[in-house]
Amino acid sequence: MTFCAQQTTEQSDKLLIKCEDETRHPHCPHGPTLLFYMKDKGPEEGFYACAAYRDRKLCNYLVPVKDLNSKPHTEHNLLRSLSENSLKDPTSFLLPIDNAKGNAQYYFDLKALKFFEDCLRKLEISKILCIGAPRLHGYLRNHCKDWLHSFLLDLDHRFHYFYDDEEFAWYNMCNNFFFDECQRRKFIRFLKIKSSQRLLLFTDPPFGCRTEPIINTLRGLSKLFNEINLLPHQPLPIFWIFPYFSEQYIQAECSAFEMCDYKINYINHLSYTDNGHKFRKLGSPVRLFTNVPLEMLKLPVREGYKYCARCERYTALENHHCNKCNKCPSKNGATYRHCLNCGICVKPYYVHCVNCQRCTQKEGHNCAEYQTKQRCRTCNKQGHTELKCSLRKA
Repeated sequence: MTFCAQQTTEQSDKLLIKCEDETRHPHCPHGPTLLFYMKDKGPEEGFYACAAYRDRKLCNYLVPVKDLNSKPHTEHNLLRSLSENSLKDPTSFLLPIDNAKGNAQYYFDLKALKFFEDCLRKLEISKILCIGAPRLHGYLRNHCKDWLHSFLLDLDHRFHYFYDDEEFAWYNMCNNFFFDECQRRKFIRFLKIKSSQRLLLFTDPPFGCRTEPIINTLRGLSKLFNEINLLPHQPLPIFWIFPYFSEQYIQAECSAFEMCDYKINYINHLSYTDNGHKFRKLGSPVRLFTNVPLEMLKLPVREGYKYCARCERYTALENHHCNKCNKCPSKNGATYRHCLNCGICVKPYYVHCVNCQRCTQKEGHNCAEYQTKQRCRTCNKQGHTELKCSLRKA
């Protein structure tokens, strides 16, 4: 048997193979590749291909030498000398995924992170399960590791390179699916708590997700938590980050969730923030939904929140208490006004429509179309108003 010596060639018609240290070659699924080139062009015009298979149908790996050597990482943002704290929180340097139709990532700003930390301290939480919330997980690892243990479930597999299986699992929250069984077993161990410990589930799903599968996942995880800890049916404390306009969908599936007034900002969203030239006048529409009693959450006064003694909870400054409704009614960051005809508080730019018997937007209002989307106050069914209710006619 003979071997190719370094820098020698083997000829097959006009196609040559340059035998050298293959460990420096790019790898295909079958190991280091070989460098092929045409005799009349030289190695600089060659290509790297599979060493085991000549048939492209069996292995289609092929990289021209020019592509490998002339354009190394030309479109990559290279970072050097990363600190230990940065490596503990990869969201501080990893570019967020920006696929709006899929797993788009938006990272909490520092004020939101500190608010969550304060809530967790007040609730005496010792373990937190972060689902789709890598920014919070990284922050807690850097700032709260002495009293809080965090575990991250996320669809972004990049975090696998920074976190071991004791604190991360590659996971799809929409169908409660673990991609790795070993990671799933580590997660099961994390759910086991002592009598002195409290665990909270925190989720920040993409806003394009339907509420039904998310709630189904939350129920499944709550059930698993109770089974592992041999508990009767005990609600697991949950923080769910979602836009305020999804409130009716969330409460339709789970009435235990209430919406907190705190406006949650992101550092990489143009309008869901409180700075920049495109931020919303009424503030971010993102809120915290939770099954934790709202009176247990203290909102920061320095950020524009106050304590309402009649509601016995913190609310936004612009959210004025209505004596007729007996609550602070605002949802969207505006100061609502009470409509005597409707008997409820409405958005300040709404006007009362006599035909629809509802307050609605003044511009672009079509009575016939609008009424088909309303819920009747007589029978509580959707699709008509009281004037067309069959119970009224009877």
